Amino acid sequence: MIQRIFLFLSLLLQTGQICHGETQVPTHTDLRYSGDYKRSQLDLWLAESKKPTPLVVNFHGGGFRKGDKRSFQRNSMLQNNLARGISFASVNYPYIDQVDGDHRKLLEHCAESIKFIKKNARKYNIDKNRISVMGNSAGALITCFLGHAQNLGIRSIYPIQQPKGTPLLLPHIRADGPPIIVYNRSGLNDQIHHPRFAVMIQKKCEELGVQCIAYGVEDSGLRTLPEGKDVNDLAMQFFKKSWESKKNE
Repeated sequence: MIQRIFLFLSLLLQTGQICHGETQVPTHTDLRYSGDYKRSQLDLWLAESKKPTPLVVNFHGGGFRKGDKRSFQRNSMLQNNLARGISFASVNYPYIDQVDGDHRKLLEHCAESIKFIKKNARKYNIDKNRISVMGNSAGALITCFLGHAQNLGIRSIYPIQQPKGTPLLLPHIRADGPPIIVYNRSGLNDQIHHPRFAVMIQKKCEELGVQCIAYGVEDSGLRTLPEGKDVNDLAMQFFKKSWESKKNE
């Protein structure tokens, strides 16, 4: 079934992360998490801390055909929280043509990045029990897959612009999976990132008793952001709460 999830995804367009300010230079660039593909690399921003730090891992969008980890360098969550003791990673993964069109193979390969980080957690002063993931468009599907279809110990998930392949992902949402905060900034005219896909995630989570908060624009069927609030700030609060919870340890 996972193979079918992504038949639509060659049409996905890359949509930008929520960004502002100047580029945040990584502590480590192009760390190879696997030898399987040229693009199996990640960048790492390490917070200064005497204690192991929590980590947020980002997966870029681009319809599995384009996009790059460097787009995260101007993300507002990174810029606002690195100095507050939160470390970050941004992951490249093979494009779909580099895995012979095998979407399941691509998704399972993305799990290698989390395994690499956990294996090297002591080296990079990362708390391997406090890892959350986020991703945009195609990256949103990756995050949900890694959090619910894989047993990686991910604590919380932040998918942005939940896309068209979502319906076939729903059977893999599990009752004991990590909580989700989803954000959709598109209106009803965006058929690739239509708000109904975020609503689907929300309803499935409600059926299973999985915590899910879904935000969107007016008339989308989703709650709108609280006045004056930034969605990345709300997502970080969501992450922190999950890191304090014992449920998904």
